This record gives sequence, C-alpha cells and structure tokens, in this order.
Amino acid sequence: MLPLCLAAGVAQYVNTVHNRELRERALIARGEAAIAHQSTALQELRILLETISALPLGDHADGEVCSDAFRRIILQNKDVSSLHLIGVDGKTLCSAPAIATGDEEAPLPEWVGNAVQSQQFSIWMQRSDDVGSEGQGSANARLVATLPIYGPDRQTTGILAATVPFSSLTLTMQEVELPDAAALALLDAKWNVLAQRTRGRQVDGWLPASFSAAAGPEIMSGTFSQQGRDGLARNYVVAALPGNVFGLYAQNPEELSVAVRAVLYFAIAFPLLVLIAASAFAGRATGQIVIEPLNKVRFAIRRYIAGDDGARVEYDPQATEEVQAVATKFNTMADKIQVRDEALRAALDHQKALVREVNHRVRNNLQVMNSLLNLQSRRAKTPDQAAIFLDVQRRLNALGTVHAALYQANDFRAVDLGVLLKDLCLSTERHLSTEWGRPVLSMRCPEPIYGVPDAALTLAFLVTELIAEATVRLSPEGHPATQIDFELTERPGRGSTLTMKVDQPVLEGLMESRPDEGHINLFRGLVRQLRAHIDVDEPGCVVTVDLPLLI
Repeated sequence: MLPLCLAAGVAQYVNTVHNRELRERALIARGEAAIAHQSTALQELRILLETISALPLGDHADGEVCSDAFRRIILQNKDVSSLHLIGVDGKTLCSAPAIATGDEEAPLPEWVGNAVQSQQFSIWMQRSDDVGSEGQGSANARLVATLPIYGPDRQTTGILAATVPFSSLTLTMQEVELPDAAALALLDAKWNVLAQRTRGRQVDGWLPASFSAAAGPEIMSGTFSQQGRDGLARNYVVAALPGNVFGLYAQNPEELSVAVRAVLYFAIAFPLLVLIAASAFAGRATGQIVIEPLNKVRFAIRRYIAGDDGARVEYDPQATEEVQAVATKFNTMADKIQVRDEALRAALDHQKALVREVNHRVRNNLQVMNSLLNLQSRRAKTPDQAAIFLDVQRRLNALGTVHAALYQANDFRAVDLGVLLKDLCLSTERHLSTEWGRPVLSMRCPEPIYGVPDAALTLAFLVTELIAEATVRLSPEGHPATQIDFELTERPGRGSTLTMKVDQPVLEGLMESRPDEGHINLFRGLVRQLRAHIDVDEPGCVVTVDLPLLI
C-alpha cells in the first residue's frame, strides 16, 4: 500500500503543480491583455497629438487660427479637456480654452521643463497649481500628454500639450474584468499612481516592495513574483507603455496545501540525494576524460578566432576517441584555411600589381599623346585650330589625373574625390593660360568623399569643362587674372555638393543652347551620367552641382 500511496501522492502533486502552472500562465496572459488595452488607449492619444502637430496652425504670433483649431478638436474629442501650444521658453503661444489673464503670471509648471527634455511623447501628472489647470481637485484630476514640435532644422520649437481627465484612462479599465485579489494600475517613472482599479483596496499596497527610491526604473518590466509593500507575495506583470508610463497588473498566487507540500518535500529529497551522489561520481570521471580535453579544444578555437593562425590542439592520450577526432578535425581545418589564405593573399597582391601596372601604362600613353598633340598644336594656323588642340589636351589631362590617382591608391574600388580634384586643379592651372593671364584655381574638401572610378572620371571631365567655359569668357576689365574656387562638401545620407565660385561675371548664358556650340549638350550629358543636378547663379558667379552617392 505504501508504494501505491506514494505513487498516488506524487501523481496528485504533479497534477497540482501542472494546474498551478496553467493558472499562472492564464494570470500572465490576463495581465498582458489588460496592459495591452491601456497601451492602445495611450497609442490613440499619441496619434491624435501627432495629427494635431501636422495641422497648419497659422502664425503663432496671431493665435486666433490656432485657438479656433484647438477648440474644434476639443469638441470632437471628449477625452481631451484642453490643448496648449507652449514655446520652449514656457510661454503659451495658443490655448483652448483660453487661459485667464491672471494665470499668465503664474510660475511655469514642472512638466513643461520635463517635456522639453524628454524629446518624445510623454504623460505627466498635472498638479492643482500648474498653468492651465482648471481648478481640478481629486474629482477633476488631470493628466498632461505632451509631444515636442520640431522645426525644419530638427530643433525643438515648442510643446503640444493636451490635458486628459483621469476618467478617460480609468474608463477603459472598467472594461477589464478583474478577478478577486487582483489590481490594475498606470504608473509614471517615479512609481506615482496615475490611474488604478482594484477589488476593494487602494493600489499603493499592491506595488512591489522593490519600487523604492533606491531602485531604478529599469526593474519595471517583465513578469516576476515578489512581496508587495503590504508584505504579501504576488505575481506581477509590468510593461512599458507609450508616454514614459508603465502598466502594472498584480494578483495573489494560490498557495499549496500542507499535504501537497509534504509530498513535494518527500518526492524531491530522496531523488535529490541519489542525484547528488551520482553526479559527484560521474562528474569526477567526466572531468578527466571529457571536460578537460574539450577545454583544450575550446581554448585553441578561441585563440584561433582571436587571430592566432598558429593555434592548434595538442594530442591528449587521456581524451576519448570522439574528443581526439574533434581536435584532429580542427587542426586539419586550420591548416587548410592557412594554406588557402596565403594563396589568396598572393593572388590579391599579384592582381593589385597588375592593375597598378595597367594604370601606369595608360598614364604614360596619355602623356605621350598629350606631348604629340602639343607638338601638333604648334602647326595650327588659326586660334580656332589651336583651341581644338587645347580642348583635347585638357581632357586628356583630366583622364591622366584619374589614372594617376588609381595608380597611387591601394584600393582600386574607390577614389578620394577631394584629392583627385585638387590634383586636377593644380595640373590644369599649370597648363592653362589666357590672353589676360593665368587663372588661379583652388579646391577645398573639408572631409574625405569617395567615388567609384567611373564616377570620378565623369566628375573630373565636368570640372574640366567648367574651368574651360569660365576661362574662355574672361576679359581684361577689373582683373588681369581670375580666381576660380571649388568646394566639395558632403550632404549626410544624400551625397555631396560641388560649388564653383568665379570672381568675374563670366557665367552669363552658360547653360543656354546655341546652334554653333555643343558645350550645353556636353554639360547635360555629364550631369545626366552622374545623376546630378546643376544650378547656375549668373549674378552671383556661382555654379552648384548636387551629386548623389558616388560609391
């Protein structure tokens, strides 16, 4: 009979524990569903504020348009008592209902500064002496929902605030059917109770004992069991909600009976002793045969991952065959990877040498072609013929500058556009002269900007054509030689901007199409190839080219 009774008791305990786990899971699911219901209400309030912030509220100096819009919104939303648009200095720009004249001299409420610092949708408790409070007491208590408003430069320009009655949040709690010995509450980050619903008592006694001034708000998440402030153990479900508030669901767990506890202790104690003895014996044997050899393998793998290519596992005669097989496989794999890496490095170095040699030979051929064209240009009989040779030499110079940058770089996948354009300006300045003197070219790039070789070549051609068009229009009036300044700046996430400034008015009609010249087609072709946009400010003598990401 004793074994049967023991078996029956164990079965009863197992069934009790199983039922208790099911009830705890149901408790957690009930709490998560209740908190999710509150999250939906707060989410709808945030969406309302975001929608209001996107409305055209007119000039804030004249608050009539803004106040009228706020009044219409309040009439259509019963959960909102008032709306206020407050500047970062705490001044009310517009409000509905309007603030009494005497309230304008009242000190700023504490939540205004907190809302500016939070930089996000937040919920605050509005005390009876706050600006905009309409004499609320315990019956007319208010919460304040705030949302920062940003200007075009992503700086905070004001705070949109909506006062919300407690009833608008507690009303949704009434829809949740709480069982006996359960509580539902909304708390702020300092554990102040914003709204609550309990069965017969205030929620303060239900709060976990760890919610004290010494604890941080990071504990306010998850599911856990803990003693409340009244000393009773409970199960808690806590989750963060929109607006820097937290939802809390608490319920008293069911206690096991004395008989079940006795069966529990007996069922656990005997197998535990047997398990301890068997574990001690098996642990000693396993440590010598398996664990220590496996630790050697693990240490070798860690060294290999850390960058030690020579890390290998030494032979251990005490290890099992399986552990020795793992060590052998690791050593073989490491040897193969080392041989393959050495072959790849050698192939990569050879490939870099070939590409560098190709760029070097192309650059030399371009220099030879440039010299031949220079000799041939001396036989030009007219200035127009000499200009044709000069245009070809100028473009060959741009192509040679790009290949020189590729020849000197270690990474052929990208070119530093700032360095490339500086070299292009220096080489162009040495070879370029006009009837009125040699132009002075400068290039400024505050931070490195990279582009693929094809885009770098197209950009070099575009800069060369801009310099040629600017210098061909020079006149001796005012300046014997012109100053052309280029600047390449980055637009974070959107590409870069190339700016050309000329100190003489030589950009008039730069982008106009003329039947006898093809430069406008060339400009448009280069800009289209770069997928860029070009603007010409003729009075200001400035050309702006907005470039996309070139890498």
